[in-house]
Amino acid sequence: MTKAKELSKEEKEKAREDSRQISLKNLKASNLQNLAIAYLADQKDSGYGENDNSAVEEFLYFPALNSGAKVYNFETGEEVDLIRNSLLSSRQGGKRYSGQVSEYGIIETSANIIQKSLAYIKAGDVMELIGSTAKIKDAYKEKYLGDLINSANEDEKKIGMTLAGSYMDYITSQGVSKSLSKKSEQIRGGLEKILAEDKAK
Repeated sequence: MTKAKELSKEEKEKAREDSRQISLKNLKASNLQNLAIAYLADQKDSGYGENDNSAVEEFLYFPALNSGAKVYNFETGEEVDLIRNSLLSSRQGGKRYSGQVSEYGIIETSANIIQKSLAYIKAGDVMELIGSTAKIKDAYKEKYLGDLINSANEDEKKIGMTLAGSYMDYITSQGVSKSLSKKSEQIRGGLEKILAEDKAK
């Protein structure tokens, strides 16, 4: 049996950077994120109610389905269609047309991809993704979230878990707020259509 060649330090660093770039693409994929938000907002302990989830469904979930959610393969970086890929991978014994994927399964998969992607990026990346310009401590800026989360140091582990959890909370909050804002605009537009003076007269 041939022993696998051990990667050099440079090769390991390059592989890690490649994974980071792929993960950043996933985290910046708006339709993938919108499907993940639908899953996160729908959880019992999310704190969001029926009106919130109804708005998310209308203004994030449906548009994401209609536009097609693209994701990037963690190993190859290849762009793939999330729904098509989910259907094909769910085929029973590889049998044609036997795949079964639920709506819930799609949004759960989306959230899992976002969660997994976070482990491959750095703490500084998280802050950039949320639009923060705060100066980050040098001790953490270049640390990978996966390393922090799996650290034997309890302080580092706590920071890693907090960053990952807070990021998921942030995108959910932003997504729900955006959806409710669009819902408000839709209501206002409906009222204006009913009551506004007809300029053609």
